[in-house]
Amino acid sequence: MRILRQILLAFLALVASTTWCWASESGYIFGNKHHTIVPKSQQFVQTLSEEVFQKTGVRIYLDIIDDISIPSAYPTKQARQAYQQERAQSLQTPYVVIFLFLQEHKMDLISSQDLHSFLDQKKLDSIYFDFMAALLPEKDRDLTPPRISAVILNGYSEIADTIADHYDVKLINNFSTDERNVKTFTDIIIIIMLVTIVGLFLLANFAGRKRSK
Repeated sequence: MRILRQILLAFLALVASTTWCWASESGYIFGNKHHTIVPKSQQFVQTLSEEVFQKTGVRIYLDIIDDISIPSAYPTKQARQAYQQERAQSLQTPYVVIFLFLQEHKMDLISSQDLHSFLDQKKLDSIYFDFMAALLPEKDRDLTPPRISAVILNGYSEIADTIADHYDVKLINNFSTDERNVKTFTDIIIIIMLVTIVGLFLLANFAGRKRSK
């Protein structure tokens, strides 16, 4: 009876291990243990990543390292690069990965060597600074899951469009696929800031004239 129980436990462990491996490899989001990427954003990533893969063969992943530890698990650039290399070795090429090290406030984008003809590190850095960095809040308290999700998705969407353009395919699930001239979140924020500044200036000018009378 004891031997039978051990065999059963071993079988269940094998099934659980196989199921976990299948789930991690079939999804496009790693980590995110504390739901830093909100559910709606997760769904968007899974849907669009699958479409990109089906149409181009390229996989786009998110790796969200949101565990908090003392001391930090990845305090240096070398530590983060070692983690990225280990993750990359487990992926099938071609791929793009957006890494978020939440505790360290660091974000990195990498792509496999076979994509470097159009999506090399220089291009990825450009996407980061143009579509992601500008949306990051100055204060840590404003770095909420919805805000982080918006930042990630803005860059993620641009990566998907860049891949689609290279392979000359159209993406039906991307929110900017058919409108390359549509304003990005960054443009919208800048416009809102400008309108607010002009409005405050006009209001102050009007109030000053009224008092002078």
